[in-house]
Amino acid sequence: MKGVFRFLLIFLIAACRSPLPEEEPQYRVVTEAEPYVRAFAEEAQKRGKTISLSNLIVEFGPVEERDVCGECRLATGQTPRIFLMKNATCWTGASVQARECLVFHELGHCLFHRAHKNNTFPNGAYVSLMNRNDVAVYATCLYDIGGDVCDKRSRREYYLDELFDESTPVPAWGK
Repeated sequence: MKGVFRFLLIFLIAACRSPLPEEEPQYRVVTEAEPYVRAFAEEAQKRGKTISLSNLIVEFGPVEERDVCGECRLATGQTPRIFLMKNATCWTGASVQARECLVFHELGHCLFHRAHKNNTFPNGAYVSLMNRNDVAVYATCLYDIGGDVCDKRSRREYYLDELFDESTPVPAWGK
């Protein structure tokens, strides 16, 4: 009986905690990521989507999950926060396209509440930029090994269309 009483007491104390106070909207984006955030808004607008950037924080800092380059942290009433790893693999040594892919992927989580989508096409390419394993789906390789294996910039339009509209049809290169 004592155990049940303790459990109920702890439950009631936890349940009575007030939620975090709502934050005032704020916009704070590190200079290096700013062009990608603006490009995201422009790409959304091209596709008839209006997004607000008045409440967003993007900064370099540690991520909680191992082996990832970015992370979106969302809490009710709080400013969406994106943390990017500023290391050679994730940022400093990454191509412009790979950086854009990373920022767009995290903005997909934070602004559209998109979950990971790990499906692949018959050719093995990911269906979405929102996949968990390789967000650089339309980037170039660091070392050019030639052809479509390394230069996937031609896939950018499809991946952005799918980011803003999950019902985008399969592209010819995905069949």
